[in-house]
Amino acid sequence: MMLENEIISKLPSVFSAVDAPVFLFGSDWVVVDANAEAKYFSAQGEPSPIGRSFQDIFLSLPVPSGDCAVQTEVAGKRVLIRFMQTRLGYLALILPEQSRAELEKELAEARETLFDLNAVFNFSYDGIFVTDGNAVGLRINESYHRVTGIENAQDMVGMSMHEVVDKGFVSESVSLQVLKHKKAITTRPKLKSGKEILMTGTPVFDDKGKIIRIITNVRDISELLKLNKELEEVRQQSQRYYTELLHLRSQNMPAGNCVASSPAMRKVAETALKVAETDLAVLITGDSGVGKEVIARLIHDSGARKKNPFIKINCGAIPENLLESELFGYERGAFTSASTRGKVGLFELAESGTLFLDEIGELPLALQVKLLGVLQDLKFMRIGGTEEKKLNARILAATNQDLEKMIAEKKFRCDLFYRICVASIHVPPLRERKEDIFALACYYLDRYNSQYKTDKSLSSQAMDALKNYPWPGNVRQLQHVIEQTVALTEGAYITLDALPADVRNHGGAARAPVSAQQKSLPDILRDVEAEILTHYLQQGWSSYKIARELGISQPTAVRKIQRLISNKEAIHSRIE
Repeated sequence: MMLENEIISKLPSVFSAVDAPVFLFGSDWVVVDANAEAKYFSAQGEPSPIGRSFQDIFLSLPVPSGDCAVQTEVAGKRVLIRFMQTRLGYLALILPEQSRAELEKELAEARETLFDLNAVFNFSYDGIFVTDGNAVGLRINESYHRVTGIENAQDMVGMSMHEVVDKGFVSESVSLQVLKHKKAITTRPKLKSGKEILMTGTPVFDDKGKIIRIITNVRDISELLKLNKELEEVRQQSQRYYTELLHLRSQNMPAGNCVASSPAMRKVAETALKVAETDLAVLITGDSGVGKEVIARLIHDSGARKKNPFIKINCGAIPENLLESELFGYERGAFTSASTRGKVGLFELAESGTLFLDEIGELPLALQVKLLGVLQDLKFMRIGGTEEKKLNARILAATNQDLEKMIAEKKFRCDLFYRICVASIHVPPLRERKEDIFALACYYLDRYNSQYKTDKSLSSQAMDALKNYPWPGNVRQLQHVIEQTVALTEGAYITLDALPADVRNHGGAARAPVSAQQKSLPDILRDVEAEILTHYLQQGWSSYKIARELGISQPTAVRKIQRLISNKEAIHSRIE
């Protein structure tokens, strides 16, 4: 009785929580309690239905004899009345038919969702294992057994994960780690089968922050790791093929581009081919005559701009007072001697092509500033002009000077250096790549045989001499020697005697030092002077440049050169 009284005392709070009319009838079918919603369904519309009989509420509706559901009309509304017999009496719950339809729809949707979730769980390619908040197994799918290879994996349902570990199902439990750290945990446990798996445990929290479920996903990554390994092997193989392709291209480049037989020169050619695929500014360094322009043309001819102009600017050959107008061009009437039609500058001529700034170390400081501005803004203006023009050209530069030393001496701008030297290529001197001498000699021999309509070849002694000579003038000097011998030598063979004296003398062992007893000091100095001048002349240097290099005036340089030529002619005439 006390229990019933307690339940009755709590009825009002229970009824008020129900969002539908609820009546409680006593054994005499008189209303003993009802919620606030019930009064709207009273037949008489009285404020409170308590104390009224069943017939007063439901009119002609027969008194039910047990639990049942009746469709009827109350107060002009179609409703479903559910009668339930309890120890306290009969409960009558009135639901609008519309609510019932909605409930049935929601129930159907819930069933469909449940079906989908079960399908996802059961047919997932990954293994799924679910535990409760105490790490006790609740559910496991078929893929879990396939992925892990654990026999009788279904037996883990209902077990604590501590027990699962103790019985050897798994070596470690990610669920226990999730409980310990209160966050998602990923591990790569080792399996007896040798499989590589990835196991991730994810906690599910309730609204109070307590873990109520742990979802563990297990994925077989053996195949993924295998594919990743194969992909890496393919990448490495591709890189090998690419390197080999560059190597082959460097060995089989068309005549007139580059001859590269030595490892050092092949590396230069390979680097040039790599940078040719980009639009980087490149600085090419090396001694005079090593072939810096050849490398510049190789970069241009191998890149996307190859069909457009290659414009060379020799910064040391153009007088300083004309260099700016040559570079930028000028409008008509820009200065006194300006052409009436104006002039297109080399920057404009290089549109969409390559601008090769040779001997850039010779560029005056004032023009270095202007060149830097052009390279930074990619815009320039003709002398006397008002309209800016866009520079659309790749920048290549070359020098035989030590630009970093010139920067320290305030002769070259540091910011310009870094602008032109995004990438750098150093071409080694010919004496450091003797393997190229034979290939170069054959190349120039073919060229000048064709040019002079001859069919000459080098004797083995002559070829040995070429290989042993240090070539201070590098490739340019070798080219001149071959042209000279092809043009002037009689007969079908170029013998050792046909080579210039300095090449013959260096053909064998190194020269013994000249003894002071053999020659006087003035004679020794004249020989050294003649050798230096010969070296510079073979490189194609002008008297102006030789004078600047030796620190003498140009007239003095001209006199020395003339004396050298006269001495050689005199010696030649005596030999004849």
